[in-house]
Amino acid sequence: IIGLPRFSNVSHLILDGQWRTQDTVDSIGSLVYLSNITKLIRLERVPTLIFRTFIYRLINLQSLTLTTLVLDSMNAALLQYLKCLHSLNILQTEDNYGHFVNVEPFCTMFPQIEHLDIPIDNLDSCQYLIDRLEKYLISIVFRFQNNEEDEDDDDDDDEEKEEAEDRK
Repeated sequence: IIGLPRFSNVSHLILDGQWRTQDTVDSIGSLVYLSNITKLIRLERVPTLIFRTFIYRLINLQSLTLTTLVLDSMNAALLQYLKCLHSLNILQTEDNYGHFVNVEPFCTMFPQIEHLDIPIDNLDSCQYLIDRLEKYLISIVFRFQNNEEDEDDDDDDDEEKEEAEDRK
């Protein structure tokens, strides 16, 4: 399609499905002004070179939601992302549950992030993120993996406490 994008006022974009070629990026660019996008949600992995080309065209991107697998694609590209990105939400889906963010390259890629929601596997990583991002960081949510066995054990303890109180 040649000419102006058909939807020039779109500012929030959710992209689903697989990308195999650069043509996908060009097709999206023919539908919306990529420079107007301020919020992007992308949950499936994209080939690194294609994703890097695409993300660099989102010059006003402020909020990004992605999975740890998509973030890995960005890690491979060693992106030092645009300074305009303020909010980053990293999700774990069923197929990547237990896959956590490597915090060292993450802090290099997003040194000026203000709002962060991130799956994390240990307290040392939490401290590292806080130390490296403290200059700009306003809010942070650390998401630790649920360990269902521990939760079941806690339930047993609660039941035992209730039974002991009933006996009194």
